[in-house]
Formats: sequence, structure tokens, C-alpha cells
Amino acid sequence: MPARSWDDLRFVLAVARRRTLSAAAIDLGVTQPTVGRRVTAFERRLGSALFVRRPDGFDVTDAGRQLVAHAERIERDVLEVEARVVGRDAGLRGVVRVTASEWLCTSVLSRVVGELLARHPQLELELIADQRHLNLARREADVALRPRRFDHDAIVQRSVGKLELGLYASARYLAARGTPRARDGSGHVVVGMLEGVGDLARDWLALALPHATTPIRTNGRDAMVTLAHEGVGLACLARVVGDRTVGLRRVVIEPEPPAPPLWLGVHRDARATPRVRAVASYLAAAVAEQLAAS
Repeated sequence: MPARSWDDLRFVLAVARRRTLSAAAIDLGVTQPTVGRRVTAFERRLGSALFVRRPDGFDVTDAGRQLVAHAERIERDVLEVEARVVGRDAGLRGVVRVTASEWLCTSVLSRVVGELLARHPQLELELIADQRHLNLARREADVALRPRRFDHDAIVQRSVGKLELGLYASARYLAARGTPRARDGSGHVVVGMLEGVGDLARDWLALALPHATTPIRTNGRDAMVTLAHEGVGLACLARVVGDRTVGLRRVVIEPEPPAPPLWLGVHRDARATPRVRAVASYLAAAVAEQLAAS
């Protein structure tokens, strides 16, 4: 694909993921008018509208969704090539500290790091599973994965895909209580997150199951998986976790749960280190592939 075409697709991806020109411009490191001009010019060349412009942001059209899916595959390929080239030229060796929440480490990163280590026998990874957000700006870690944007100017970040969420329960629970009614939830139990712990599903659960009770809360998704598996209650989990957990069934309910982007961040200074740059590029591509498969 010509370099110009891939560059245009980067702009389309940014707008599709962020929904506003200003937010996309921040991700791309350009001005808002530049993003608008590039997307409009690309649509004219294609002869097809990729977005519907609304007061609250840009919605992707059917044609746009097809192009975005294609662009995401190309992005994964580009990131993979970058990781291979940097790794080959640098002869990667040394320690890279990667931090993410426990469930991301166990359900996503653990599936992809083996290949990276096999390619680079002298590379060492420290995989830090922590509900707390280690501070990249203070160099507590080299690479971080989070379901929210990093708010420090020194962090170079990219979205690595959508974190599709779903509602899950065991067969035992559903046999005893039945399927919950949308926008109701009477007679049902929800396994919740402790206050003060980031929870992407809290507002959605309050809307989808307003009359359900939450007699038990935890500070970790792994514990939530176990509680749901044991029939204690319904749990909102990332589909990359819930769909792969034997014994859990996904409960389809309206409104659909949110699908926030997952962000990978690297400190600007650390990214200049070949081993950190290569690990970040590899993980971006590998995690994107895992999320796309869920």
C-alpha cells in the first residue's frame, strides 16, 4: 500500500476511535483543521462518506466501518513489522517493565509474550499485574496498558482496540434466577467493584439492571470471574475474558454494554530505547489481535 494511503487511514482510524476532530488531532500530533481536511479529502477521493457528522461527534457509516476494519488489520501489520525491524537491528537485550491490571496480564498478555521472548532470548520482561496505575512519568514502568487515556504530556499513547464488555453468569445461576429483564434486574444479584476502583461498567449496570442488588463487591476482575463461575451473581467482564471462561454464559441485554478503547502508553524518553520501543510495538499489535478475536 502506498505510504500516502496508509497515512490517510491513520487519520480515519483516529477519528473513528475518538469521535471528534480535536481528540483525534491530539492523538496524531497535528491540528484539528488538518484532521478535518485530510478526512474530507480522503472521502472525496473514495467517493464515499466515511462518517456522519453529528453535534456530539463523528459516527462511522457502513462504508466507514468496512474501511476501519481494513485499516486496523493494516495497523497491526505495520506494528508487527516495526517490532521485528527494531528488534532485529537492536539485538534486543535487557529488562522491560510492563504493567497492566491483573486480568489483562492473565487473560491477554500471558497469551502473547511467549512468542516475543522466543524471538529475543536475551530480552527480560517484568510483567507487573497491579490494579494501581503505576506512573510512567516517574518511570515506575516502561510500558502500560489501561482502559483510559493517559493524562501526562510526556506519555506517547495509542489505542490498541476496543475493550468489548459483556454480562456473564453461570448455568447454575441462570437456572435458579432466569435471564434478567432489560432495564429492570429485579431478583438478580450483580457482583460489583469496590468504590474507588475504576469500573467501566458501573454506569451501564445502573442503567441496564437498576433493580438488581449488589451484596458483594471486589477490587479485582479475577475474583469477579470466580464469583460469577460459582453462581454468586452476574458479572460484567471484558469479552476477551468472559468468552474464554468455561462455565460462563454471556447474557445479551439492552442497552448494549460500553466498548471503551484500550490504551498502550510509553514514556517519550523510554520509547527511544530500542528494546522498549520494540516491546511496545509488538504488544500493541498482539493485544489488538487478541481483542479483535474476542
